[in-house]
Amino acid sequence: MKVNGIKFAAQNGQNSNNNHNNTNFTGVSDGLIKFWEAVDRGGLAASFTVQDMLGTNIPRTWAAKDVGKDLTGKNNWGAVLENGLREFLTGPSMFVVPGLVLYGSTKFGGKSNAVPVQTIKDFSEIIEKSNIETSSKEAFKKSFYTGVLKKVFSNFDGIENVEDIAKKGIDIEQYVSQILKMESAKKKGFLNNIKNVPMPDSQEELLAGIVKQFVSDKKANTSGYLDFLKASITDEKYIVDAKNASKFEVKIDDLIGRMVKYSDDLFESFTKTSDNFASFIKNFTKKRMGSRFATNIMMGVFTALAMWFIPKIYTVNKTNPETDPVRQKANELRSGKSKEVSFTGGGISKLMSDIGEKVGPGQKSWLSKNAQSLESNWVNVARPIFYTLITCFTLVPRLIQSTKRDIASSKKNGGPVQWDETSNILRRDITTILTILFAMEGMGAAMGLNASKKSGIVLTSDILKKDDSLFKKFIKIFNPEGGVKVLSKAETNAQMSNFADLDQLMRFLNDTETNKGNIYKLLHIDAGSNKGDGSIFYNAAKKVFGEIIDNKDVKFAQLVEHLKKNPPAASDVNELLGVLNDASKNPLLKFANKTNAIFQTVSLAIVTGFLGFGLPKINDFIIKRKYLKDNNTLQPKYNDPDMPIPAYSILNSLQPFERETYQYFLGNKK
Repeated sequence: MKVNGIKFAAQNGQNSNNNHNNTNFTGVSDGLIKFWEAVDRGGLAASFTVQDMLGTNIPRTWAAKDVGKDLTGKNNWGAVLENGLREFLTGPSMFVVPGLVLYGSTKFGGKSNAVPVQTIKDFSEIIEKSNIETSSKEAFKKSFYTGVLKKVFSNFDGIENVEDIAKKGIDIEQYVSQILKMESAKKKGFLNNIKNVPMPDSQEELLAGIVKQFVSDKKANTSGYLDFLKASITDEKYIVDAKNASKFEVKIDDLIGRMVKYSDDLFESFTKTSDNFASFIKNFTKKRMGSRFATNIMMGVFTALAMWFIPKIYTVNKTNPETDPVRQKANELRSGKSKEVSFTGGGISKLMSDIGEKVGPGQKSWLSKNAQSLESNWVNVARPIFYTLITCFTLVPRLIQSTKRDIASSKKNGGPVQWDETSNILRRDITTILTILFAMEGMGAAMGLNASKKSGIVLTSDILKKDDSLFKKFIKIFNPEGGVKVLSKAETNAQMSNFADLDQLMRFLNDTETNKGNIYKLLHIDAGSNKGDGSIFYNAAKKVFGEIIDNKDVKFAQLVEHLKKNPPAASDVNELLGVLNDASKNPLLKFANKTNAIFQTVSLAIVTGFLGFGLPKINDFIIKRKYLKDNNTLQPKYNDPDMPIPAYSILNSLQPFERETYQYFLGNKK
C-alpha cells in the first residue's frame, strides 16, 4: 500500500515486528480494561446485563426496603420481594430464553441453525464453485475452509486470482491448519476466559493468534484505513447499495465459528443421505436457510411469551407494596373511612425448504429483504427483536397487571381509582428503557469524542462533521446502531499496533488527521513522561520524522515531504515500530484502552445512580406528595369523601367510595 504514491521503507535492513499481546497495566485501570473487554466479547447481552444488574436490579431491590418506612416504621420486604422478582426475571429472560431456543434448535435441528441465512447461502455457493473433498470429515473441512478463505482474501487489493494470494505472502494452508488445531483444543472455561488466564493451547488463544495474523494480512493488502477485524465473503450481486455493504461483513473470529458449525452439520447430514453431493448441497442449503429463519422467529416468540407471563409471577400481592403505605396512611387520615365496595373497571422438512427459498439472499420477497435484520446470535437477539421485546412485551403486560392492582388498591383504600402503580411504571420503565438503550453508549461516545479532540488520538468509530445537522449529530451519538461508538480493545489493538512497516504507520497517521485527530498531540502522547519507559515513543518518532514533529501545527503532508527528502534509517524505523508493536510499551494503546474503560465505567456509574437509586426515589416522592404534605398530613383534596349531598337525593344511599366518585364527576374535587 502506498500513501500519496510514495512507498516508505527503511534505507537498510529489515523491519522487526515484535508483537506482544499481554499488557502490563496495573491497578484499577487494568481491571477496568479487562472488565470492559469481557463485556465487549459478550455483545449486546453482556452490555445490557451489566447495565441491568448494576443499574437497576441490585440497587432497586436493595432500595425497595425503605419505601414507606418513614410512614410504617418497618422495612418493606414485600416491595423487596416484588422488585427482586421483577428485575431479576425480566432482564436475564430476554437473553436466556432465546439462548435456550437456539440451543434446542442446533441440538435437534443441526448446528447450521446458529449460522445466519446470508452466510449459509454464501457457504453453499463457495462449495459449489470449489473442489470439495467428501472422502472424510478432515478432508472435507480442509477443502471447505480453503474455499472460504480464498473468497475472503480475493477481496483484498491486487488479488485477481488464487495464485495472487500466495504471491502476497498469505499462507492459506497455515490458516486452515490453525483452525483445525483450534477445533480440537480445549476451551479455557468461563472463569479463566473472564480472568484472561494464559493458556497457549486453548481454543481462545489459538483463535486470537489467527485473528492477529488476519489483521496483519489485511493491513498489508488493503488500501485506506479500515476495520481490520472484518472479512467479507458475500458476492456483490447481493449488495443492493454501498450503504448496506457493511452489513455483509463479519468479524473474522465470528466467521471462523460459523465455518466450524456449518461444516460439522453439513458433513454429518451428508453421511446420512444417499444423494450425490451436488444435489444434496442444494437441498441442504434451502432447508437450513428456512430452519435458521424459523429459529430467529421462534427466539423472539418464545421470549415474548415469557416476558408476557413474568408480571403474573412478580405481582405476588393483590395490591402494590410500594404504593400501599402511602395509600393506607391517607386512608387513615381521612375524616370518613371508606369501606371496601364492589368496583368494575404444520412436513417440517418441506416447510423449512419452502421458507428457505423465500428468505434466500437476492430473492424479491419481503422475507428475503428483512431476514438479515432478524438474525440473532445465541443470547444476543437481533436489535429489532430486542426493541420489540423490551417495549411491547415488557411494558404492555406490566401495565395490564398494574391496572388490575390499582383498581384493587382503590377498593381497599377507598376513593375513585388512582393510577399510582401505572404512573410509576410509565415513569420508571420508559425512562429505564430509553436510558439503557441509548444513554449509556451515547454518553461513552460523547466523552470519547471529547477525549479524541483533547488527546489527538481518534477513540471512536466515526466523528461528527461540521455540516451535520444538530439532529444528525444527536442520532450519531445516541443511536446504538449509529456511527459514533467507542472503540473496543480489540479494535484499538488492530488500529494502533501491528504495523509491518513505516507505510502502514503513515496510513494510520493519515487516517488520524482525516478523522479530526491531531498528529502533534498524538506524537507527543508520552513526551516528558518520567513513568515506566519514559518518552520512548516520542523519542523514537523524533528520530524518524525529525524536528518537524515539534511544530504544533504539523500536518500529514509535511511528514510526507520530510520523509521524501530525509529517508529514515532502518534502525530508527525498527525502533519506532518496535515500540508501537509491543502492547506493554505502546502509549497509544495504553491511553486509548484506559480512557475508554474509564468513560464506560463513568457512564455505568451515572446510569446506576440514576436508574437504581434516583428514579425510585423520584417515584416514591411523587406518590407520597400526591396524598400527603411535608408533615405527613393529608392533602386537602383527599380529606373528606362525605361531601354534602341534598337530603332528598337518592345519592344519600351511596357508599363513601361511590360518593367521592360522584363528587369528582361534579367537579367538586380536583
